[in-house]
Amino acid sequence: MHETEASYFSRWFGIVGQPVVDDCGDSFSLGGWIRHFRDCCRGLWALVAAKNSTRSRAKTPAFELGPVDKSAVEKVISALNSALDKLIEELPEAVQSDRSQPIWAEIDRQRKAIAQTLTNLDRQTLTLAVVGNQATGKTTLISQLSESWQKSQPQITAITEVNGETALPPTDADLVLFVTAADLMQSELARMQSLLKAGHRVELVFNKQDQLTPIDRQSVVARIQTRVEALGMGVSAIAARPNPVKVRRHQANGEVEEFTEQPNVQLESLSQRLTELVENNTQQLVWQTTLRQAKALTGEIQHLLNHHRRTRAMPIVEQMQWIAAGSAFASPLPSLDLLASTAINAQLIIDLGAVYGQTFSLQQAKTAAGTLAELLVKLGLVELSTQALGSLLKVHMATYVAGGALQAVSAAYLTRMVGLSLMDFFEAQSLLAPEKQTFAFTEMGDRLQTIFQATKQTAGLQAFVQQAMAHIPGLSQPQSPSSVPAAV
Repeated sequence: MHETEASYFSRWFGIVGQPVVDDCGDSFSLGGWIRHFRDCCRGLWALVAAKNSTRSRAKTPAFELGPVDKSAVEKVISALNSALDKLIEELPEAVQSDRSQPIWAEIDRQRKAIAQTLTNLDRQTLTLAVVGNQATGKTTLISQLSESWQKSQPQITAITEVNGETALPPTDADLVLFVTAADLMQSELARMQSLLKAGHRVELVFNKQDQLTPIDRQSVVARIQTRVEALGMGVSAIAARPNPVKVRRHQANGEVEEFTEQPNVQLESLSQRLTELVENNTQQLVWQTTLRQAKALTGEIQHLLNHHRRTRAMPIVEQMQWIAAGSAFASPLPSLDLLASTAINAQLIIDLGAVYGQTFSLQQAKTAAGTLAELLVKLGLVELSTQALGSLLKVHMATYVAGGALQAVSAAYLTRMVGLSLMDFFEAQSLLAPEKQTFAFTEMGDRLQTIFQATKQTAGLQAFVQQAMAHIPGLSQPQSPSSVPAAV
């Protein structure tokens, strides 16, 4: 048996049958034995947990940030300029030749941001951010670090507090101190995971340890360590502002003097950890920050590119929706077979894919179009849209009795839903790394439902019907209410 574990057993068995005496010489009996037994059990649990934690840390943490290579960061930054060049290349000729267009101011801003990101690779200074829930002692911790530790670390230019339980640290924060004042809650653990996934380097700080007994403190630290071992981080237990303690002193004459005493600040474990990081990992921290900033710029530029691609994609969708309407009007089909013919939607997939930089063969497009048609039917969107549009078309009686009217408008509407969903799908894929892009059209059900719910409002459908009246040859204009016969 381990020596420390044995000491806990002997401590318990040794007190049976004799009084327990505290530090002041006062004795207590059964209640004290029970409390001691509880503390012994907690101590044993903490030892076992600590051993298991040590063994578990040998595994590769799921969220730990790996080493960052400078050349890899430079490669990402270089790709940013290529993305901007791609954006400029896809701009309409009229916009390319007119530098007064708003997009050029945004392009210039991105160029400057890229240049600054490249310069930051050689930065020798660091900034820290402190996050955590309310009442965990963030403000006090920053004050204590600023007054003591930071003065000996000229590389540290700022330590900022992040207020709000969901707020993000500044983009230039090289190290995030996550402060908790008790065992971790699930929301805190989830927040740390999101910070790590976003590319932040996080150190966990357990504050207010002085408010626990030594045994309880050991148990809480062991539990916290167990919960964050998969995140690749340790725990620094501190007391940024210890509570005053009552001291009882026995005088030589037998009198007892009581007074309060302010304990010293307990920051040693955190200060040592931060000093180690600053001395040995400044370069890595800077490169990790720069890589995170470069990836953020990648997303911004891709959003710009997607915005302008959408302006090119919408006319394609509108053209295809009216072609679908005209085809359905000329050869009416039962509502559930509106999209059985996949030729139009297959061409829509090919054309939209080309706008978003994706190439599909005709066979691939036909297969995808058939999959989307099956989803529309399976989700009930064909029937729901037909019912909604039918109720609106009844006010245009002469049109409604023409057999192909409802099918024509429904075909146009469903083609539009498919087009909007494809645009949303392609834009989402463009924000992923190439190796993570998956064009699984079978998984577009939720996206189709979301688009349908967003566009099915009565005013929106009414406006769409009015557009259909103008684009589909053969549909009559709306009649005044007095001239509309009763519905049959």
